Amino acid sequence: MDLSIVLPRTRPGHLATIASPESFVSSLLRLTTQDGQEFIAERDPSLPCYHVLLPAVEAGKELVCAAEEISDAIPARNVGYEEGDDCVKISLAGTPFMTFRYGADYPKPVINPILTPGGVNMLREPMAAYTEGEHPWQRGLTLMQGAINGVDCWNERREPGFGRTVQNSLSTKHQALSLLLESNNTWFEQDRPLFTDDRSYRLFDSPRDRAILDVAITLNASEGPITIGGTKEGGFLCIRVNPTMDAAVSGQMRNAYGATDETGCWSKPSHWMDYYGPVRDEEAGFAVFDHPDNLRYPTTWHVRGYGLFAPNCWMFRDDYHIAAGDSLTFRWRVVVHAGDTDQADIGNMFLDYVDGPRVAS
Repeated sequence: MDLSIVLPRTRPGHLATIASPESFVSSLLRLTTQDGQEFIAERDPSLPCYHVLLPAVEAGKELVCAAEEISDAIPARNVGYEEGDDCVKISLAGTPFMTFRYGADYPKPVINPILTPGGVNMLREPMAAYTEGEHPWQRGLTLMQGAINGVDCWNERREPGFGRTVQNSLSTKHQALSLLLESNNTWFEQDRPLFTDDRSYRLFDSPRDRAILDVAITLNASEGPITIGGTKEGGFLCIRVNPTMDAAVSGQMRNAYGATDETGCWSKPSHWMDYYGPVRDEEAGFAVFDHPDNLRYPTTWHVRGYGLFAPNCWMFRDDYHIAAGDSLTFRWRVVVHAGDTDQADIGNMFLDYVDGPRVAS
């Protein structure tokens, strides 16, 4: 089958998303252009689309490709991993990038560190479990929420009324374009299960100075109905940046409308948010893109000058209910970048995420 791919904007080589032709079900496609260039497209695990690393293309120029379903391909060359007893250490472009941690020492699974190209942690160093201190539950990049059936699953205390998350299973897949971590988890109040989730972290074979990490979570009302409260203490995705990046010190927050401080960004809706600042002798940041299929898109943001960064569609809203047996999915793209918002081209990267190539067969 031939596919005609047309970009609405002139773009350099980039990670693009194309709609899946209806007849294609394979996890991989080989796309071959008329001049013999070949590209591998990798199917999204939860959406009817494929991701592909496209070359530079001018706006409106037609790229005609022969599309063929294939069963396997060489794993992404620039993404590596090493599994330990309670962690997965992940490298990108030949250097350490991030570590996914879980197990009895953690009240919830967490990613920490995430490293700059120079090897410096962009996240606040994690505190010990259930310790005292300034927001110790903000452990790095986590998934948590402050009001689940009346239980606080944001703060961490070993007492009734507070939650914890236990990872039940984890699989690691080294794919053609990405490394995919998938897990199943149970949220508890002490020993009482509240619900389960299926989550994924998908790191693409992307440039080291603009790494692309897709995060998704499906909330499963497996233990009965779920009520999610209208709290600012929410996410589910939450990031706590390195203190040197704090917007109250030397860092900067910026949303899709150009607001650059807590007054302009906190609790306000925006399609994306960027948070960047100095990390030793480098400048680096995190941009988070809200997916158009997410509930209450574009989300509001719980973003603070002291370094907290979380898309939160719950604040100042009525309670949200998920019936027993139903589910709700959220997706975000996290771009871990060098430089500031403009240097990282965050606005165009967001459009690549939500408004990519037009495809006709």
